[in-house]
Amino acid sequence: MTTMIPHPVDTATYTELQDIMADEFAELIEFFITDTQQCLITLQHCLTTQDSEQVGAICHKLKSSCKLIGAFALAEFAHSLEEYRENHDQAAAAQHLSQLQVEFTQVLDWLNQHTATA
Repeated sequence: MTTMIPHPVDTATYTELQDIMADEFAELIEFFITDTQQCLITLQHCLTTQDSEQVGAICHKLKSSCKLIGAFALAEFAHSLEEYRENHDQAAAAQHLSQLQVEFTQVLDWLNQHTATA
């Protein structure tokens, strides 16, 4: 049985945002990419120093950004990591960060393919 792997970005949400943002869309996507890359670096540092409050704050913001462009799976991984603020489970947080990084790579690949044709 073949499992259908969903796109890392919801096409309808992405297209709607593209229509709304018009000329500013490319700049928004570039900001999303740069900001998310920085968040991932900061999250790694915060996990190393066990700064659960900062991890929670970053992930809360990241969730919103991901949902805005339609990267719903990425938002879910951010939500899972956000729970570190409450549970302080270092092993689970490390796993969630790893999943977040892998999913971001897929989102980035998708964005690079679709933004070039936009």
